[in-house]
Amino acid sequence: MLVHGSKSENNNFRALINNNLKEIIMKLRKSLLTCAITIALGSSFAASANTDDKTQSSTELASQVSILGVSNSITLDQVSVTGVGNDAVIAQQGTGHRAETVSVGDGNMVEVSQAQTSNLSLIYNTGDDNTVSHSQNGTMNGALSETVGVGNAIRVEQEGAGFFGVNNEAINVMVGDENSATVTQGDGGHWFYNFDLQGNSNTISAEQSGLLNEATFNVIRGDDNSIEVMQEGVFNAFTSDEVIGNGNEITIDQTGFFNSAELTSLHGDYNEVEFEQDGDSNSALVAEITGNDNEVKSDQEGNSNSFESGVIVGDGNTLLVNQKHDSNTAGLDAIGNDNELTAFQNGNGNDVYLGAIGDSNEFVANQIGDANSAHVANFNGSDNNVDIAQGGNENTVLVQSSYPDDSLSSNDNDIAVNQLGDLNEAALTFASVLDSNNNQVAFTQVGELNAIDLIMEGSNNSVDISQTGSENFVVGIGESAFLLGGEGNSLVVVQDGNANLVEGSMIGSNSTVVITQLGDGNTATVTQE
Repeated sequence: MLVHGSKSENNNFRALINNNLKEIIMKLRKSLLTCAITIALGSSFAASANTDDKTQSSTELASQVSILGVSNSITLDQVSVTGVGNDAVIAQQGTGHRAETVSVGDGNMVEVSQAQTSNLSLIYNTGDDNTVSHSQNGTMNGALSETVGVGNAIRVEQEGAGFFGVNNEAINVMVGDENSATVTQGDGGHWFYNFDLQGNSNTISAEQSGLLNEATFNVIRGDDNSIEVMQEGVFNAFTSDEVIGNGNEITIDQTGFFNSAELTSLHGDYNEVEFEQDGDSNSALVAEITGNDNEVKSDQEGNSNSFESGVIVGDGNTLLVNQKHDSNTAGLDAIGNDNELTAFQNGNGNDVYLGAIGDSNEFVANQIGDANSAHVANFNGSDNNVDIAQGGNENTVLVQSSYPDDSLSSNDNDIAVNQLGDLNEAALTFASVLDSNNNQVAFTQVGELNAIDLIMEGSNNSVDISQTGSENFVVGIGESAFLLGGEGNSLVVVQDGNANLVEGSMIGSNSTVVITQLGDGNTATVTQE
């Protein structure tokens, strides 16, 4: 049975959608924490399932789907401006369907196919040569698309029943020309929202399968942007706010349970962000990418891995994070130009933070093992190169330059720290008073419980320390750090054995110290002023 609604009823319904659009946007973010607690605490989720356990979509679209009953309803309004005309094909089968189509312009094409029960499709077109297609097969589906512009294409395909009565839902609002959006959602109660695109030649693709996955991004202003989201599993979520710029490319691929990826405010041109997460409870957050030619990649395989970068400002920055196994964390900040930060972690419970301030910095950290920690912070000069590799367990490296004083500079440093074994520790700090330029530092520790604590002040210092064995130390006197102050200092320490100690300090200019200790229990004291 076909029921044609009156024009006043149609206008009232469209006014209701438009008046509540801001409220709809404010209500889009739903809590996944409630869902996680429900799954964790329930001994049998299927036996005690309740739709209230998952905070459901509170949009006007969802409420319209929920109140539909028996009888189909079709409302069609088409207005041709130039006389070319618009096309609409609507097919409905079953009970509780509703379809409303309004086209103002010429050359617009609308296709709606709905089967079974409680489906809702609302399509509005204002402009020319727009194509919108809704295909819904199942129960509790909903789709709303609004296009204002020329040559836009939207395709929404939803199949299957909602999970315990929860809707499959898709909302698109596109303002601009030649934009393309494709949404494919299987059964299981998914949501997809896309609001206020307002740009040209943007491409959006979302594919979700499993149970209760979400994808929400709002305000994409700019041209030639590409966003692709693929989520498979349970309670995966992706949120993106404000991609403002041109030529940005964002790819999200999440497989597993409770994975989350959130990107907020991508400003600039030709940025490329790619998140791929495979496992459970992995998270990735990138906020405020401002600049040009930035590239961020995150590949996390395992459980409870975390990647977060709060500041990426500048040109030509590249951040790459690859974490495998469980409970690994990575930081990564970048301010400046041509910075490249890379972190590989293969193990469990590893922690790395890399920060860059300046030009042409390159930091690489590679940790293989468990519970390793590496920290590189605030290289405020240019042409710095740091390479850190730890292959063992519970090793710690801390490298800081001109920290925490931004006014000090450290330029052209080349630092390599290599620790193989367990419980090794190395710390290096540049420039607390004097500028620290053109330094070369190399640490190699093989064994267990080796420690280096070093502070460098001045210019043209060269330090080479190699410790092979266990419990070898290079420190200052009285539990302080070994101090190299002045200009032109060179220190070479080789300790091959166990429980060897080099202590003291070097203050002055043009000093050279070479220390070699082979065996066990040797002590060398250095004092230069």
